[in-house]
Amino acid sequence: MKKRLLIILSALFAITAFAGDFDGKGVISGWEFAPAQVGVGIMESENLFDADSVALFSFGLLRIEQQSSIISLGGLTRLENNYGILVSAASPVLRNYGLMCSLYLNATGENENYGIKIGLFNVSGKYDKLQLLGTDFFDYLQVGVLNANNRDNILQVGVLNENNRDNILQIGIFNTTSNGGVQLGLLNYNENALIKWMPFFNFGFEKEEK
Repeated sequence: MKKRLLIILSALFAITAFAGDFDGKGVISGWEFAPAQVGVGIMESENLFDADSVALFSFGLLRIEQQSSIISLGGLTRLENNYGILVSAASPVLRNYGLMCSLYLNATGENENYGIKIGLFNVSGKYDKLQLLGTDFFDYLQVGVLNANNRDNILQVGVLNENNRDNILQIGIFNTTSNGGVQLGLLNYNENALIKWMPFFNFGFEKEEK
Protein backbone atom coordinates (compact mmCIF):
# COMPACT_ATOMS: atom_id res chain seq x y z
CA MET A 1 0.00 0.00 0.00
CA LYS A 2 2.74 2.44 0.91
CA LYS A 3 4.62 1.70 -2.30
CA ARG A 4 1.49 2.40 -4.36
CA LEU A 5 1.02 5.72 -2.59
CA LEU A 6 4.55 6.83 -3.39
CA ILE A 7 4.16 5.77 -7.02
CA ILE A 8 1.01 7.84 -7.41
CA LEU A 9 2.53 10.93 -5.82
CA SER A 10 5.76 10.67 -7.80
CA ALA A 11 4.38 9.73 -11.21
CA LEU A 12 3.87 13.35 -12.29
CA PHE A 13 7.62 13.85 -12.59
CA ALA A 14 9.24 10.45 -12.59
CA ILE A 15 7.54 8.65 -15.50
CA THR A 16 9.18 10.87 -18.12
CA ALA A 17 12.25 11.76 -16.07
CA PHE A 18 14.77 10.13 -18.39
CA ALA A 19 12.92 10.21 -21.70
CA GLY A 20 14.74 11.67 -24.67
CA ASP A 21 18.32 12.81 -25.23
CA PHE A 22 20.05 15.99 -24.13
CA ASP A 23 20.23 17.43 -27.61
CA GLY A 24 18.15 20.60 -27.33
CA LYS A 25 19.58 23.60 -29.18
CA GLY A 26 20.20 26.83 -27.31
CA VAL A 27 20.30 30.48 -28.34
CA ILE A 28 24.09 30.12 -28.49
CA SER A 29 24.98 26.88 -30.27
CA GLY A 30 28.11 24.83 -30.84
CA TRP A 31 29.76 25.28 -27.43
CA GLU A 32 30.93 22.10 -25.69
CA PHE A 33 31.52 24.03 -22.45
CA ALA A 34 29.00 26.54 -21.12
CA PRO A 35 30.38 28.74 -18.33
CA ALA A 36 26.87 29.66 -17.18
CA GLN A 37 23.87 27.82 -18.57
CA VAL A 38 20.55 29.64 -18.21
CA GLY A 39 17.21 27.92 -18.68
CA VAL A 40 14.42 30.24 -19.78
CA GLY A 41 11.81 27.62 -20.59
CA ILE A 42 8.42 27.48 -18.87
CA MET A 43 6.52 24.48 -20.28
CA GLU A 44 9.47 23.25 -22.37
CA SER A 45 13.24 23.33 -21.86
CA GLU A 46 14.80 26.33 -23.60
CA ASN A 47 18.44 27.07 -22.80
CA LEU A 48 20.96 29.79 -23.48
CA PHE A 49 23.51 27.14 -24.59
CA ASP A 50 22.98 23.71 -26.14
CA ALA A 51 21.73 21.08 -23.71
CA ASP A 52 24.55 18.66 -24.61
CA SER A 53 27.22 21.05 -23.31
CA VAL A 54 28.96 20.78 -19.93
CA ALA A 55 28.12 23.71 -17.65
CA LEU A 56 29.93 25.10 -14.63
CA PHE A 57 26.75 26.81 -13.40
CA SER A 58 23.16 26.06 -14.44
CA PHE A 59 20.27 28.34 -13.51
CA GLY A 60 16.66 27.76 -14.52
CA LEU A 61 13.67 30.07 -14.18
CA LEU A 62 11.43 27.02 -14.09
CA ARG A 63 12.89 24.25 -16.27
CA ILE A 64 16.46 23.51 -17.23
CA GLU A 65 17.93 20.64 -19.22
CA GLN A 66 21.65 20.00 -19.21
CA GLN A 67 23.99 17.11 -19.94
CA SER A 68 26.37 17.81 -17.03
CA SER A 69 26.65 20.52 -14.42
CA ILE A 70 28.70 21.43 -11.32
CA ILE A 71 26.22 23.77 -9.61
CA SER A 72 22.52 23.76 -10.58
CA LEU A 73 19.62 25.85 -9.32
CA GLY A 74 16.11 25.69 -10.75
CA GLY A 75 12.51 24.61 -10.50
CA LEU A 76 12.59 21.40 -12.56
CA THR A 77 16.23 20.52 -13.22
CA ARG A 78 16.90 17.62 -15.58
CA LEU A 79 20.53 16.50 -15.85
CA GLU A 80 22.38 13.54 -17.24
CA ASN A 81 25.22 14.00 -14.72
CA ASN A 82 25.31 16.01 -11.51
CA TYR A 83 28.94 16.47 -10.49
CA GLY A 84 28.44 18.97 -7.69
CA ILE A 85 25.48 20.57 -5.92
CA LEU A 86 21.94 20.57 -7.23
CA VAL A 87 19.14 22.52 -5.51
CA SER A 88 15.70 22.30 -7.10
CA ALA A 89 12.02 21.68 -6.53
CA ALA A 90 12.20 18.47 -8.59
CA SER A 91 15.34 16.89 -10.02
CA PRO A 92 15.33 14.04 -12.56
CA VAL A 93 19.01 13.13 -12.88
CA LEU A 94 20.40 10.07 -14.61
CA ARG A 95 23.61 9.89 -12.54
CA ASN A 96 24.39 11.72 -9.31
CA TYR A 97 28.00 12.09 -8.15
CA GLY A 98 27.40 14.94 -5.73
CA LEU A 99 24.65 16.38 -3.54
CA MET A 100 21.01 16.63 -4.63
CA CYS A 101 18.57 18.68 -2.53
CA SER A 102 14.97 18.92 -3.74
CA LEU A 103 11.81 20.14 -2.06
CA TYR A 104 9.75 17.44 -3.74
CA LEU A 105 11.54 14.80 -5.80
CA ASN A 106 15.07 13.50 -6.35
CA ALA A 107 15.06 10.91 -9.14
CA THR A 108 18.08 9.03 -10.45
CA GLY A 109 18.62 6.08 -12.75
CA GLU A 110 18.51 2.59 -11.31
CA ASN A 111 21.46 2.22 -8.92
CA GLU A 112 23.02 5.40 -10.31
CA ASN A 113 23.35 7.45 -7.11
CA TYR A 114 27.02 7.79 -6.18
CA GLY A 115 26.45 10.73 -3.86
CA ILE A 116 23.80 12.02 -1.46
CA LYS A 117 20.12 12.77 -2.08
CA ILE A 118 18.04 14.81 0.39
CA GLY A 119 14.36 15.33 -0.34
CA LEU A 120 10.71 14.66 0.34
CA PHE A 121 10.83 11.76 -2.15
CA ASN A 122 13.96 9.95 -3.30
CA VAL A 123 13.33 7.68 -6.29
CA SER A 124 15.66 5.46 -8.31
CA GLY A 125 15.02 3.83 -11.67
CA LYS A 126 11.51 2.69 -12.45
CA TYR A 127 10.59 2.75 -8.76
CA ASP A 128 13.41 0.34 -7.96
CA LYS A 129 13.74 2.37 -4.78
CA LEU A 130 11.40 4.79 -3.01
CA GLN A 131 11.99 6.93 0.04
CA LEU A 132 9.77 9.39 1.86
CA LEU A 133 11.24 12.35 3.77
CA GLY A 134 14.82 11.24 4.06
CA THR A 135 18.43 11.08 2.96
CA ASP A 136 19.89 8.49 0.60
CA PHE A 137 23.65 7.85 0.78
CA PHE A 138 25.31 6.23 -2.25
CA ASP A 139 22.31 3.90 -2.80
CA TYR A 140 23.41 1.79 0.18
CA LEU A 141 22.12 3.71 3.22
CA GLN A 142 18.59 5.08 3.55
CA VAL A 143 17.57 7.29 6.47
CA GLY A 144 13.95 8.41 6.25
CA VAL A 145 10.39 8.06 7.45
CA LEU A 146 9.59 5.39 4.83
CA ASN A 147 12.30 3.41 3.05
CA ALA A 148 11.52 0.91 0.28
CA ASN A 149 14.32 -0.74 -1.65
CA ASN A 150 14.96 -3.57 -4.07
CA ARG A 151 18.68 -4.21 -3.99
CA ASP A 152 21.23 -6.15 -1.93
CA ASN A 153 23.36 -4.94 0.98
CA ILE A 154 21.18 -2.10 2.18
CA LEU A 155 21.18 -0.41 5.57
CA GLN A 156 17.83 1.22 6.36
CA VAL A 157 16.97 3.47 9.30
CA GLY A 158 13.41 4.80 9.50
CA VAL A 159 9.87 4.40 10.74
CA LEU A 160 8.86 1.91 8.02
CA ASN A 161 11.51 -0.13 6.19
CA GLU A 162 10.89 -2.52 3.31
CA ASN A 163 13.40 -4.47 1.25
CA ASN A 164 12.72 -7.24 -1.26
CA ARG A 165 16.34 -8.35 -1.50
CA ASP A 166 19.06 -9.33 0.96
CA ASN A 167 19.53 -6.45 3.42
CA ILE A 168 22.30 -5.96 5.99
CA LEU A 169 20.34 -4.21 8.73
CA GLN A 170 16.96 -2.56 9.22
CA ILE A 171 16.28 -0.29 12.19
CA GLY A 172 12.75 1.06 12.55
CA ILE A 173 9.29 0.76 14.06
CA PHE A 174 8.18 -1.77 11.44
CA ASN A 175 10.62 -3.71 9.26
CA THR A 176 9.87 -6.16 6.47
CA THR A 177 12.19 -8.11 4.18
CA SER A 178 11.76 -11.09 1.88
CA ASN A 179 15.31 -12.37 1.69
CA GLY A 180 17.28 -12.30 4.93
CA GLY A 181 19.11 -9.77 7.05
CA VAL A 182 18.99 -8.44 10.61
CA GLN A 183 16.08 -6.36 11.91
CA LEU A 184 15.68 -4.20 15.01
CA GLY A 185 12.22 -2.76 15.54
CA LEU A 186 8.91 -2.86 17.34
CA LEU A 187 7.62 -5.42 14.82
CA ASN A 188 9.70 -7.31 12.28
CA TYR A 189 8.70 -9.56 9.39
CA ASN A 190 11.45 -11.67 7.84
CA GLU A 191 10.35 -14.19 5.25
CA ASN A 192 13.51 -16.29 5.64
CA ALA A 193 13.55 -16.30 9.43
CA LEU A 194 12.76 -19.33 11.56
CA ILE A 195 9.85 -17.34 13.02
CA LYS A 196 8.69 -14.86 10.40
CA TRP A 197 6.96 -12.37 12.73
CA MET A 198 8.96 -11.23 15.74
CA PRO A 199 8.92 -8.20 18.05
CA PHE A 200 12.12 -6.23 18.75
CA PHE A 201 14.54 -8.49 16.83
CA ASN A 202 14.56 -10.88 13.90
CA PHE A 203 17.03 -12.28 11.39
CA GLY A 204 17.16 -14.61 8.41
CA PHE A 205 19.64 -15.88 5.86
CA GLU A 206 19.70 -15.08 2.17
CA LYS A 207 17.68 -17.50 0.11
CA GLU A 208 19.76 -19.48 -2.34
CA GLU A 209 18.73 -19.04 -5.96
CA LYS A 210 17.93 -22.24 -7.78
